[in-house]
Amino acid sequence: MKINYIGEHLFPGQLGHFLIILAFIASIVATISYFIATVNKVHENRQSWRKLGRSSFIVQFGATAGILFLLCWILFHHYFEYQYVWEYTSKDLPKEFLFSSIWNGQEGSFLLWSIWDCILGTVLMYTSGRQDKKLAGNGVGWEAPVMTIMSFAQFCLASMLLGIYIFGYKVGSSPFILFREANPTMPVFQNANYLSFITDGRGLNPLLQNYWMVIHPPILFCGFASTIIPFSYAVSGLWTKRYKEWLQPALPWALFSGAVLGTGVVMGGAWAYETLSFGGFWAWDPVEIGAMVPWLLMIGGIHTLMAFKHTGHSLRSTFLFFITSFILVLYATFLTRSGILGDTSVHAFTNLGLSGQLLVFLFVFLIVAFALFIWNYKKIPEVKKEEGMDTREFWMFIGALILFLAGVYALFGASIPVWNKLFHLNMAPPVDQKFHYNKIEIFVGIALALGTAMIQYLKFKKTDAKMFWKKIWKPILVTLIIGTAIAVFGNINYWDHGLGFLIAIYILVYASVFAVVANIMYMFTELKGKMKNAGASIAHFGFGLMLLGIVISTSKQTAISHDMLGLIGNNYFPEGSAEAKHPEENVFLPRNQPMAMGKYTVTYLGDSTAAHDPKTYYKVNYVEKNKEGKVVAHFNMFPDAFVNPQGEEGLIANPDSKHYWNHDVFTYVTSVFDPSKMKDTAQYKSYDLQAGDTIFFADGYMRLNKIITHPVSPNYQPRPGDLAVGAQLEVHNNLGHVFDAMPIYYLRDSTYQNTVADTVRNLALFIRFDKILPEQKKIQLQVKQSGVVNDYIVMKAYVFPFVNLLWLGTIIMVIGFAISIRKRIFQIRKLLKQPSTSNHEEKVPV
Repeated sequence: MKINYIGEHLFPGQLGHFLIILAFIASIVATISYFIATVNKVHENRQSWRKLGRSSFIVQFGATAGILFLLCWILFHHYFEYQYVWEYTSKDLPKEFLFSSIWNGQEGSFLLWSIWDCILGTVLMYTSGRQDKKLAGNGVGWEAPVMTIMSFAQFCLASMLLGIYIFGYKVGSSPFILFREANPTMPVFQNANYLSFITDGRGLNPLLQNYWMVIHPPILFCGFASTIIPFSYAVSGLWTKRYKEWLQPALPWALFSGAVLGTGVVMGGAWAYETLSFGGFWAWDPVEIGAMVPWLLMIGGIHTLMAFKHTGHSLRSTFLFFITSFILVLYATFLTRSGILGDTSVHAFTNLGLSGQLLVFLFVFLIVAFALFIWNYKKIPEVKKEEGMDTREFWMFIGALILFLAGVYALFGASIPVWNKLFHLNMAPPVDQKFHYNKIEIFVGIALALGTAMIQYLKFKKTDAKMFWKKIWKPILVTLIIGTAIAVFGNINYWDHGLGFLIAIYILVYASVFAVVANIMYMFTELKGKMKNAGASIAHFGFGLMLLGIVISTSKQTAISHDMLGLIGNNYFPEGSAEAKHPEENVFLPRNQPMAMGKYTVTYLGDSTAAHDPKTYYKVNYVEKNKEGKVVAHFNMFPDAFVNPQGEEGLIANPDSKHYWNHDVFTYVTSVFDPSKMKDTAQYKSYDLQAGDTIFFADGYMRLNKIITHPVSPNYQPRPGDLAVGAQLEVHNNLGHVFDAMPIYYLRDSTYQNTVADTVRNLALFIRFDKILPEQKKIQLQVKQSGVVNDYIVMKAYVFPFVNLLWLGTIIMVIGFAISIRKRIFQIRKLLKQPSTSNHEEKVPV
């Protein structure tokens, strides 16, 4: 029997489904139109097909923007009849997190990717169209072949949102699917008025309720989306057999991609540093590696392109780097969203059944691109003469090769779940994951730092050895002075992995300093301070600072929390956890009792919670005094901890940091006081109450203010169909302090009855909502005041020296990219101002 549901808002979903189909069809039309415009020999026909391709791409852009608008509409209006809205939002979610919930699910993240492709594709369509009109005459130009590939990528992304079945196979997953359609067997959907029971959503995972969730994914996905443009130019060059001409228009886009993707990767590290408790900014997580490796290859491609521009060498390598960079973005997408990573990554999505579809797209791009590359390999111009070892182009190629090999090594380890699945193996991830990668990548860092320091002092084609050493000896001397000062007075201590690794750390320190010093001196001695030409030097300078920040902050990371009194045992931590392995690096902090911790005296002052926030914030006071006893530093930190209601087990802690120019103090909670584990002989007493009634206890009294429906508490996670009420209590102690409490009683699945107790820890007061007495219009509460009064936290604290060099270096590196992009755009504009070519052949110097 058909049920006529009440209160559903179906129009946004229906319109959203229509726009998804429209975007899908328009991207097909754009792909076909641009393809014909590329292969057609007749200029007039080519122009007609290109106009149709443009119109179709604009239509799919409009449709995709409409999909985004409608998704925002249903999210911000809390239409919980939609699965996506119920899954990722709740009524109490702040607006910024409501907005970020757009890309919290797989469907939304594909939509975000598609929006960026639309924006970048429109800019590309406009700029390449202008260049074609000026430079290509009646030739094919670059708009048609490049936009063929861009439009096909949009077709792939649009198909990920279809959510329809074709011959029994599900194609895509729609963000507009109704809750009842996704869960047809739930009893609540047999009720036409089911929305009266689904009054709130599941909410955004507390781990993601962070401002980085608002800014990091859009930047990262812009970086992912941008890699297709150098890829498209490279494939178009192979397709149209114009092996050199594509490099000029592709270079600014490659620089843009390198800047944005690199920023996104480092932003991820900053997010991890501020919100995860592993004590660092990089954990070599498979998803982190999946984002980093395409960036490494994009940087390698930029350098081989520049080598070809000046010498004619490394063109084949440039094709390979740009093609592989985008292919690995698709592979990283498969790793993250296929569910194959399982528990090996904290970033991976659950499998929505789209892994087969992702693999098809991956292999289509991979096979077509590499087939064209192999078919045209011998036709790609290549200088017969080998590069000399004293040339810039030789070391640029070596640097690019090192980036490639570093990426291969990292990606191989990240792909262990894939190898296990493909070859029926049982390979385990490395036990010490950080060291597994660091023991190799540290030498990559040394090589790259030395390369970025010396490469600009070399000349293309041939370098005068005497002139080179005349210029380089000063940076070497300054490096030896600064590097030795850091080595002697920096107290770098990294004995965990033996003398050999410690020596490598010191070498990396010198190499990083060399990169910083050499590039600064090059800007002022060789470029004479002309910043418009210093993009590469500034980017290399920033990269050197990044390396220096990484090596110093990591190698000098010091735990300042120590169990000096021997109060902590493994019983405070889950078996097998990092804290259980090193309990001595934790400090036990009873409430209001100052404890010495390094140069600080720390005091745990208590905890606090906020409405609609599952986290408990622990206030920890830090005081630093000098030898005379005068306070020189005084601050509070608020690390938080919670038990995630969305599936993760155990205590989940988010750190807090105090930032100084030369170091950070990093603090997180590792264990908290749990009243339920304390032995207590006190008994509960029952009280029948109505609104306004009072209960007296040893240290004060409590008043029942009112009974509320749809109660909100960090201890209660509602499910669809719950019937719940809460007792809003106002608790007073004999000192005049007032506390709030709200025990909850709920009925689940019509039969299951349960209560959620509340506690006033300061008074050791435990309150349970036992039952409802409808005939008396009262409720029954059970109250117990424990004789055991205790409150504490166990905490770990680190000092990260000079970690700000990493963030500062990233900013400087991006500035260098921006200067280089500006320079290349001006070069293209200057070229466009030149008189048009008379033979209608594209003549774009590289």
